[in-house]
Amino acid sequence: MADPDESERAAELARLIARDVATLTDDELVELIRTWGELRRSAPDRIGRAVAVLYQRDKLSWPEISRLTGIAAMTAHGWAQPYLTADHETERGPRKGRRREPGT
Repeated sequence: MADPDESERAAELARLIARDVATLTDDELVELIRTWGELRRSAPDRIGRAVAVLYQRDKLSWPEISRLTGIAAMTAHGWAQPYLTADHETERGPRKGRRREPGT
């Protein structure tokens, strides 16, 4: 769960994005650019965590994640790799529709 400060920044960014940039004040433009830059720098980490959770639910293969998200399978895998638990097989390709049994 995001902390309240982060949630507030995300809500403010969404509000600014929804507006025509020509109507924003200088301060709002600076805030938009600064916040968007912070999000851009943190995107691989945040996306990697989300992709790892999606993959570890044992429902989607890397090609399926790629198809659904528009992120290349190898890129998604690379971003998720640091957040995948050791007991998940990350190199086996598409799922076979079954969960791995613990200890196998």
